[in-house]
Amino acid sequence: MTDKKPPQFYRQRFLLALLSVFGKKLTKTDFQKYLFLYQKEYQQENQTYFFVPYKYGPFSFQSYADLRRLEEIGFIQRSEILELKDDYDYTNYLKENDQTVLAQFYHDYKNLKGNDLIRYVYIRYPYYASKSLIADKILGNVSSVVKNQDETSCLFSLGYEGITIDQYLDKILFHNIKMVVDVRKNPVSMKYGFSGKTLKNSLQELNIEYCHLPELGIDSQERQNLSSLEDYRILFDSYEKNTLVAQKKSLSALNNLYCSKKRIALTCFEKDYRFCHRSKITDWLKKEYGIKAWHL
Repeated sequence: MTDKKPPQFYRQRFLLALLSVFGKKLTKTDFQKYLFLYQKEYQQENQTYFFVPYKYGPFSFQSYADLRRLEEIGFIQRSEILELKDDYDYTNYLKENDQTVLAQFYHDYKNLKGNDLIRYVYIRYPYYASKSLIADKILGNVSSVVKNQDETSCLFSLGYEGITIDQYLDKILFHNIKMVVDVRKNPVSMKYGFSGKTLKNSLQELNIEYCHLPELGIDSQERQNLSSLEDYRILFDSYEKNTLVAQKKSLSALNNLYCSKKRIALTCFEKDYRFCHRSKITDWLKKEYGIKAWHL
């Protein structure tokens, strides 16, 4: 019996259990593929990890951060191989039903590994092979890879409220967005993946540009005590009359970004754009330049 305190989050305990059933060590690539298949096929109604198309197929940035944390607190060691540091059966960390389902998953997929595992995932879920660097090698027929090649000019807007970093990034990729324009005053978030530097790095890993325009943001103190539609109306009226009027240079620069990049997304926190100042930015761009926005 291990004397270590279990990881804080249940999802992290599941990562340890997944390593346990597959012999306590896996390559990073195989681990991501097994995690992906389990989430997609055995946990559809209650996914804890989500994925984006990446260099070797489906990848979860959240799981990568969780694995780093598990290394920090002494459960695993990471290199090209992910390996448990002791012989404890970490499936004991799981609920009884999850233990049963994981055992069935292992039975179904234990003989599929390496390139065969990658090929299986690519064929079954071709969208997730769309950014792969090895699709030609694995499939021999890149026409089976699903890609969004829409280059039509479009202004998007989206918030990250209620979704994970992987769900957020997947929306960006799915709509073939070339640049994310962050219109938060202070790009800081307690939620993993959404602070400015981390978000920028994740986007760059996916060959998507990041631009921060803090001058188009709203000071956090102005957003206190917003409890009614009238409160929001007053806030946004003030924002239009003061901030936007004073930031015509930045708004012109934003229009130039739209013209050059063609597919850009304004981003902030709120899920519902009507409760976010980005709606006022898109209204202004429509009025001044005739640009219509698609709110994701």
